[in-house]
Amino acid sequence: MKLRKLLTVLSLGVAAAPLAAQQAQEVQPPAKADTVYYNAEVRTPTGWAQAMAVADGVIMATGSNEEINKLEGAGTTRVDLAGRTILPGLHDAHVHSLFAGMEQFACGFAPGAKPAEIASAVKACVDRAKAGEWISGGNWVAAVFEPGQQTKEFLDAIAPNHPVILTDESHHSAWVNSRALELAGIDRNTPNPPNGIIDRDGNGEPTGLLREAAEGLVHRVMPPASVEDRSKAMRLSSAQMLSYGITSFNDAGVNGENIGVMADLAGKGELKQRVTGCIRWAAPGAPGHEESVAMIRDRAFYRKGKFSPYCVKIVLDGVPTESHTAAMLAPYVDTHPHGGASDTGLLMIPQDVLNKAVAEFDRQGLLIKFHAAGDAAVRAAIDAVTHARKVNGFGGPMHDVGHNSFVDLADFPRARDAQMTWEFSPYIWYPTPIAAQDIRRAVGDERMKRWIPIRDAVESGALVVAGSDWSVVPSVNPWLAIETMVTRQIPGGSAETLGEGQRIDIDTAFRIFTENGAAQLGQRSQWGAIEPGVMADFIVTERNPFKVPITEVNATKVLRTYIEGELVYDAANPPPLTAR
Repeated sequence: MKLRKLLTVLSLGVAAAPLAAQQAQEVQPPAKADTVYYNAEVRTPTGWAQAMAVADGVIMATGSNEEINKLEGAGTTRVDLAGRTILPGLHDAHVHSLFAGMEQFACGFAPGAKPAEIASAVKACVDRAKAGEWISGGNWVAAVFEPGQQTKEFLDAIAPNHPVILTDESHHSAWVNSRALELAGIDRNTPNPPNGIIDRDGNGEPTGLLREAAEGLVHRVMPPASVEDRSKAMRLSSAQMLSYGITSFNDAGVNGENIGVMADLAGKGELKQRVTGCIRWAAPGAPGHEESVAMIRDRAFYRKGKFSPYCVKIVLDGVPTESHTAAMLAPYVDTHPHGGASDTGLLMIPQDVLNKAVAEFDRQGLLIKFHAAGDAAVRAAIDAVTHARKVNGFGGPMHDVGHNSFVDLADFPRARDAQMTWEFSPYIWYPTPIAAQDIRRAVGDERMKRWIPIRDAVESGALVVAGSDWSVVPSVNPWLAIETMVTRQIPGGSAETLGEGQRIDIDTAFRIFTENGAAQLGQRSQWGAIEPGVMADFIVTERNPFKVPITEVNATKVLRTYIEGELVYDAANPPPLTAR
């Protein structure tokens, strides 16, 4: 009887439920567009269209004005683009977003600045600073100095009472004064840290130049930036990227200094882009190892808004500049200026340690981004992923080997067969001396013929993406890279070319910045192109970059940027885009 009564009560409850609840509707795609954009040049994967319809942040259709007009309803907004161009949003596969913002508030000087210009800029910063305050900034280029000129004494004469640290153009070396060395406890008796070099003069005294991990000896005694300052910097760099049409990016240097700020801003909806965060891993025995392991373990707690910290950054070597810290298969050709590294550079992680770590991250489904500038480091990355595929099988993330300034020809098919991604840094053509002078001087003319070998990678059949590495480069503007991948010249054209045989066409360059970026993250079905069914991540440009001379592509102006149909940047009403 009790069971019968209970069933009766339940049936009466259902009968008494509100009629609306009983008549719940299944989800259906919208019949009409929220917004239509017409009189445009719309780039789709199969050609050019004239108009586009968007509903609920998704692209409904592309086609002629007449075809798209049929999707209009009473509430549809019509946007006449008067012949302007609609392109998919761009993806930067390698950027240091918060630190790029922070640098703009620091003590800066022009790329390639001469010693006198650096001295003047630092003096101005000292004059503005509070007593004893740190002076930090950059970015200097080694090629501008005479032998023996770049010393701690140079900076001491300008800032005797302030600790000074200035970063080089690659962000792999630092130049400090005596006060900074003193605070860090660095003297003639201080040994080189693992994977780091303290430059010394003929008497064994530190010169003031610190390479790779040796920079950390100073960084650890510097006062941290406030959360307010870091948030301000992140907002600035995000806005600047939106102004160039960058709707998604991989942050390649996530650590304890920026992960919380990025998660907070994304959770509030203030970080608009789709961001994949690559948490920097420190090998066992290296400073910060336990903290990096804990951060990777706790990654899901930082997933907020469009911020997904499901990537691991592994640094394998340094850079092929005068520092000689990139790991090379063949020796550098110039005389090593400071001692401490071998003739073939620094390979920072033993292969067996690397193989074990990569296999474990691959097993967890974490994307791995390697820093590998020299061809020996590139090979180590490929060896590690090949090992992971043997241990775990295929089907894991398309791990990328980043920078690839130099690659041995034999390694292109190996990377393809391991289902890896090549991530290049084509922005280095920006007019600073880093490539034409510093790198050429270190490795020789012959190796420079295949410097940043994008064409070799494309022709191998592997997936290729591009990243700015901003703020290693002065500007995050992706149009610089799209142009120079085609010309291999300074933006705007130049008599000199760098690696002329590695030119690619503009269609390939553009696909690298759009569809390929989405494909590497396994999200090509969601964004990366203008076609029905994908998110409405797109930009409107003043001119069609496919219809101007190639040497004018670098000047492409983005008028509006949209993410999921939301206008997130408008050149007619821009947010603050400068630090001051």
